[in-house]
Amino acid sequence: MSTPLVRTLLAVPLAAGCSVSPTWLPHPWRSEEVARPIDEAREAKASAGAPVGSRGEVPGDPAETLYRLGLRQADPASGIRDYRAARATFTELLSQYPHSRRDAEARAWQATLTDLLVREDDARRALLRLQRGEEDKKRTRANLEWLRQNDLDLERRK
Repeated sequence: MSTPLVRTLLAVPLAAGCSVSPTWLPHPWRSEEVARPIDEAREAKASAGAPVGSRGEVPGDPAETLYRLGLRQADPASGIRDYRAARATFTELLSQYPHSRRDAEARAWQATLTDLLVREDDARRALLRLQRGEEDKKRTRANLEWLRQNDLDLERRK
């Protein structure tokens, strides 16, 4: 298996565009580090009447907190990068706060991450098929060599 081919197969899903969210993608279990900001968002929802921030956002806005958490989870440079969890966070934001000011961005992120995950799964399956093909090729070569050796042995016996 050639290294450029493997790199290409692995890079294709990372250059993914947008798609619609399929229902078959699993909802990830969240770690404590990921769940803590979500719990903070729920607690912030309980405390109404927080002062307005400089950009017109409410500092204790749980929808904004979920949106920022989703961005951190989707960021490849962050320590908690998890595309499935990010997709689930944006889905949660859209289901709990469908009319938030971040709903359009959350839908775009959700669609992009869904497409990325689908393409990653496709690339993983293609890589497995390629690896199986390489194993079959090795097995076929070994069988061919065994047959050649048997033919030579039969010819010597005659």
